[in-house]
Amino acid sequence: MVMKPALTGKEKLNILLALAGIALVVVYAYCGDSCSYLQGSIFGIDLKVLGVLFMGTLVALSLFGLREYRLVLLSAGAGAEVFLIGFQVQHDVFCPYCLTFGAVLLLLFALNLDWSKRRLIGVFAALGLLAFAAFFDGSVTPSFAAEPLKPVFGNGRVHVRLYSDYFCGPCSKLDPEIAGPVADLVKKNAIRLTFVDTPVHPHTTLYARYFLYALNEKKDIDHANRVRHALFQAAALNITDREKLEEHLKKSGIKFKVFDPTPTFSFMTGYLTEDRIRSTPTAVILDSGRKRVVKGSADIARAIAELN
Repeated sequence: MVMKPALTGKEKLNILLALAGIALVVVYAYCGDSCSYLQGSIFGIDLKVLGVLFMGTLVALSLFGLREYRLVLLSAGAGAEVFLIGFQVQHDVFCPYCLTFGAVLLLLFALNLDWSKRRLIGVFAALGLLAFAAFFDGSVTPSFAAEPLKPVFGNGRVHVRLYSDYFCGPCSKLDPEIAGPVADLVKKNAIRLTFVDTPVHPHTTLYARYFLYALNEKKDIDHANRVRHALFQAAALNITDREKLEEHLKKSGIKFKVFDPTPTFSFMTGYLTEDRIRSTPTAVILDSGRKRVVKGSADIARAIAELN
């Protein structure tokens, strides 16, 4: 029986650095949208998934002592990383997680550099760079918006706060019924309308984020209604994964810009507390100091009609 030789210190270091790269991707994926500076994919594969696959492959190659294959992979990765760093420099927005991952990758490349194979290194580094230059699909966005984005429309004397949950059946039924009337009221400046996504369902916070992201791309009442309609459709399909939700929105022709919605969530939480919301759908109508609370889809539709 032939025993596999023990791992050398260099192989162990390769494995530890690759595992550190995987840990960085996991932290990046779950740290929340405030750190989503760089988003993108190549050949339809999200960068975060690609990063885990890349580092996982390096671990496997190191375990089996396949040094030349590891050098080929690292050379291609170094070329791709040069492109990604240049992409951030071009847009003057830098993601600390992406840059740290890149530093780990380049450290691995330097650790395994073998100038006797410089032609091989050059070819695959160029291929990595060219592949990303040709097929990378991504964008960079700042972490924080300059001011809290509020889902408020119109400047009317009457303030209507509409509380709903995308996974709420009555809310889904009410939405298309009142979309037209509230848009008309907003355009006539008869009301000031605030949409307050109410996190009754565990996945509503994700949907609320993407509603705000879409408003960050374009903020007007007609667009807001289109986005809400698409999100209600997604909830009906029981989409609970971020990437699938993004795919659904893109198929619906809805663009979005990621930003940190924390200030907006604080703003909406204030209304939820002030109005003591316990169920959806609920509409709160404030007119000349008088506050009226309306619950249920039929009563809300009737109350909106009365404002015309």
